[in-house]
Amino acid sequence: MKIDLEFERPLQDIVSEVLRMENIMESEQEEILTEIGKELKKQVREQLPKSDSGNDGYASGGRYKHMRDDIKVTVNGKKAKTGVTGVTVHGGKETAYKWHMLDDGTRNKDGSVHTPALHFTSKAQNAAAGKIESLLNNLERKVTGGR
Repeated sequence: MKIDLEFERPLQDIVSEVLRMENIMESEQEEILTEIGKELKKQVREQLPKSDSGNDGYASGGRYKHMRDDIKVTVNGKKAKTGVTGVTVHGGKETAYKWHMLDDGTRNKDGSVHTPALHFTSKAQNAAAGKIESLLNNLERKVTGGR
């Protein structure tokens, strides 16, 4: 008795299905990353304390930009120089240098706390986790055709 199995056709079907999934992922990638960035920005803004400098945006007579009003989102799509795909939420030009001090806190030379740590970035990530998971689940459904 002789048994012949043909694998060429099933393998072609698998390859074409994987390529279809890859194309869907690539077409949806930037939109999903943008939505994730918006959600993270919203959560970071909520975690940062409100300005006590007043509503006019000025402190000590000079122009003042509060960290809550200077949050930027950068989406690194497939065109990124580093080759890394992702989204970055960071401080803008005027406030970026403050983020680590407010997030991690600062200490005086004697070890006493100067600025208490707020850990606003990790709190924002935790608060946004549910929405991000929902966005990724929706993408998974699109890619797999609802399977």
